[in-house]
Amino acid sequence: MNEEQYAEVMGALRANDTEHKSYNRRLHEHDEAIKELQQTQIQLANLTNAVNNLANGIGEVKTAVQSVDKRVADLEREPGDKWKKATWKVIELLLAAAVGFFISYMSKGV
Repeated sequence: MNEEQYAEVMGALRANDTEHKSYNRRLHEHDEAIKELQQTQIQLANLTNAVNNLANGIGEVKTAVQSVDKRVADLEREPGDKWKKATWKVIELLLAAAVGFFISYMSKGV
């Protein structure tokens, strides 16, 4: 092997060594990126679980609020219903009194 061939082989070795270092650096960077992505995936899974728990809690609160809303509406409607019934009874009694008065007036006049 002459010097020219030796220099050529040594240059190729240095180039291979440089390329090997570059590959190792890039692989290390990819490993780090994969670790970060795995951590992100775990955090996303935790957030998904938290959001699902919140959604369930909100559903339960919505059901409770609807129940309370219905009960409050019933309680608010009750006095109004009583006043309507009382008003109709008063009107019925006034009409009955007017009819009674009219009948008694007519029976005295006949």
